Amino acid sequence: MANERSETAECGFTLLEMLVALSIISIAALTLVRLDAFAVRSAGDLDERTMAGIVAQNRAVELWTDPAPPTIGSNVSSVANAGRNWQIEQRVAPTADDSLLRIDLTVRPESGRGQATLTIIRPSR
Repeated sequence: MANERSETAECGFTLLEMLVALSIISIAALTLVRLDAFAVRSAGDLDERTMAGIVAQNRAVELWTDPAPPTIGSNVSSVANAGRNWQIEQRVAPTADDSLLRIDLTVRPESGRGQATLTIIRPSR
């Protein structure tokens, strides 16, 4: 009967085992919280980049449909769209073909990190 447990033997976990288990669970929980915060921040950045791209496309359509070509050089303007203020940097340069202009647009929110760039080619006349 040496293999049988005695009636007085205690069953359960020791304090050290419980502390190790709680430490492992808390580390896993903290990792999940960090991943969740990263996902929320990434979604916000993606939203800003998407809206910046829409603002850039709107400006490109304005430039493409304007009968007068833009002047060569750089300028910065601001526009309100989707309840936010955006800064549009516009660079106009001639191309190897004198009848075409290259227009580079960079759109950034006035407060935030998202950005979009867009390049179009339009007739110079």
